[in-house]
This record gives sequence, structure tokens and C-alpha cells, in this order.
Amino acid sequence: MMMPATQQMMAPAPAPMPVADGAAAVAEAPPVQSGHVVKSPMVGTFYRSASPGSKPFIEIGSQVKEGDAVCIIEAMKIMNEIETDMAGTISKILVENGQAVEFGQPLFIVE
Repeated sequence: MMMPATQQMMAPAPAPMPVADGAAAVAEAPPVQSGHVVKSPMVGTFYRSASPGSKPFIEIGSQVKEGDAVCIIEAMKIMNEIETDMAGTISKILVENGQAVEFGQPLFIVE
């Protein structure tokens, strides 16, 4: 009978390790964004302006109306203007100029 008791005592010992790993994963998770997220409608390369050296479409704090162009995504050598689907103020720009983006990837936060 001592064997089963020892096994029972050993079983709880490994349990705290996965809890610690889970806590670390939660700590590394990105914070939840408030506001409306403008997402990429396609895979491509993100550009903040129409051409190198020109003024960006928007900056943090820019007021936008529904349908305003906010960036360009280049896909297969075609430059696609991306428009916001909500009026508000740009509170965050989540990608860097020239960065590759995926379908559905958050680009901006509009509040």
C-alpha cells in the first residue's frame, strides 16, 4: 500500500510546473486593444504613403471618415489603397512601413 501513496504524492508535484508555464504564456499575451481594429484585407506589403518620401496617409491622432484611404498594401505588383470602415481618430498604428502583412492582420486602431 505504500507504493500507491507514494505515487499519489508524486503526482501533484509536476502539476505546478504547467501552471507556471500557463502563467508565463498569459503574461506574454499582447494586451487587448480598445477601439475598432482596421484589418488587412489581403496578404502583401504595407506602406503608409503613396510613394517613398511622400507624406503618410495618416498619423496617430489623425481624424478619419469612413472610406478615407489609410494605407497601401502592395500585392503582386498592384498597389491597393486600403480604406477605413469607420469614422474616428487613429489611436495606434500597429505595423511598420514596408512590413509584410497577412490577411486579417490588425493595421490600425480607430477610436
